[in-house]
Amino acid sequence: MQTKMNDRRFTFDTMVLLIGGMTGLLIAIGCDANSASRSLGLTSIVPTSDDDEEKVEQKDESKKEDENDLLKDWKKPLFALFVTGRQSGYIEPCGCTGLYNQKGGLMRRHRVQQLLTKLGWDLILIDAGNQIRRFGQQPVIKLHHTWDGLCNVMKYAAIGFGPDDLKTPTIDLVQTMSNVTDNTGQFVCANVNPLGADLQNTFVIVEKAGKKIGITHALDDESIESLKNKDELEVKSLAESLPLAARMMAGCDLKVLMLQTDAVDTANQVAAKYPFFDLLVHTTSAGEPEKLPTTIQTGDHVTSLIQVGVKGMYIGVVAYYEEAGKLTMKHERVPLDGRFTDSKPMEKIFENYQNELKSLYLAGKLLDIKPKPHPSGFKFVGSEACFDCHQVEFEIWENGVDGEGGPHFIATDDIVEPPNHRGHIARHFDPECISCHATGWNPQDMYPYETGFIDLKKDAHLHGNGCENCHGPGSAHVAIEQAKDRGQQFPAGRLDELRLAMRLTLEQAKNDHCIQCHDADNSPDFLKEGAFEKYWPKIEH
Repeated sequence: MQTKMNDRRFTFDTMVLLIGGMTGLLIAIGCDANSASRSLGLTSIVPTSDDDEEKVEQKDESKKEDENDLLKDWKKPLFALFVTGRQSGYIEPCGCTGLYNQKGGLMRRHRVQQLLTKLGWDLILIDAGNQIRRFGQQPVIKLHHTWDGLCNVMKYAAIGFGPDDLKTPTIDLVQTMSNVTDNTGQFVCANVNPLGADLQNTFVIVEKAGKKIGITHALDDESIESLKNKDELEVKSLAESLPLAARMMAGCDLKVLMLQTDAVDTANQVAAKYPFFDLLVHTTSAGEPEKLPTTIQTGDHVTSLIQVGVKGMYIGVVAYYEEAGKLTMKHERVPLDGRFTDSKPMEKIFENYQNELKSLYLAGKLLDIKPKPHPSGFKFVGSEACFDCHQVEFEIWENGVDGEGGPHFIATDDIVEPPNHRGHIARHFDPECISCHATGWNPQDMYPYETGFIDLKKDAHLHGNGCENCHGPGSAHVAIEQAKDRGQQFPAGRLDELRLAMRLTLEQAKNDHCIQCHDADNSPDFLKEGAFEKYWPKIEH
């Protein structure tokens, strides 16, 4: 844990230190921080002031009341599709605006399933794929635990593949599929077959309320083209795969296609060219999914299209009713916001994920965190080294402008004991968290620099998001200032050169440095017009 620093030894000339940032600090694995908008049957809780924003995390009673209002005015359907996709690594929300104001996460997703099941709804869970977005050991581990939750806790009927899932080493992909469930038939894809092992189904048929629902999944031709260099994958075009899948689902009362594509036009073209499907679920939304389905009519056939959104922030609920012998649908996008409490079974999945990272980290087997030299060639010495010549700046970093605690100073504490109801699950063995919550890491590529933070106890001097994360490692600067104090000689101009190298302008902080952590994934509010000017006074120094 972070403790107040008292051993202040080094001396050098005062310079302007800029550690641009926001009042909150990043926690966990990434999510959009936009407040949920009001949608049919759901009431949004939105902070109306900065004070409300800080207090909203504690509104537990409001959250409990709101989650029970979920679709409360809807008539119970014959059955309903529970549609998700494009989690892209966001196994839980992450960001600087408070957990209550963020959307997404598997714990909330399962909670919605529990609430609808409690209402007596007969659900069919389907996921369009793309559970991860990075490549390496940690994403494979995350993929395993995500699929564990989807297969074994939530019991999905059909789980598709995304292009990023399939860029995982194929042997790891197949082993993960086999390890998480004995029923690999939960995985569905019509035009990709990893290793030719036939572990996944081309389609599945689910029977509900006397109706047969056929479900298949495919990647668009552009995605297939990007995978053709992977010999371990058997791939087919849409033209080869979709007509066959549709014929195999002949006789179903409802035919569903989940399509991985980045283009709305492609989704529309597929619906028009292959008018076999009643519902096409696609992955094209750049943000919030559209509120209402769109339709494509080909002859007498109408295909309804819905989007899944991004980062697993939404669930699409598609309820089906029977009227005059025909199925009719009602659709709602459900934002996974703070009204929903965490599911304990899925929280356990997340805890297992963090514990696996911890075991590998402590054993030195987490291959993603091989330290690399810093581009400057210098070493990290810790923020304490700045104190003697930069007392005012250090005190603001440590205590904040108002003296109530510096948000960047406690960054490491915030992942050792996260300040929310998930606080019993530490994240300080998780590279995706450490990279912005300790000193001496690359925040975007999520690896440590040599002499950067590795060990909670041994590297106590590197706790917090420290001075060197913005100004660069200070070893050379500290050394030459100490040499100057001792009266030693050094090359002309070298002192000024090293001082200049450590300086950072407000413009540089605003446009480059702060957004390395306060980025679109973790702090979208920080990218809004005027956000830097709003937050900078909170840590101005």
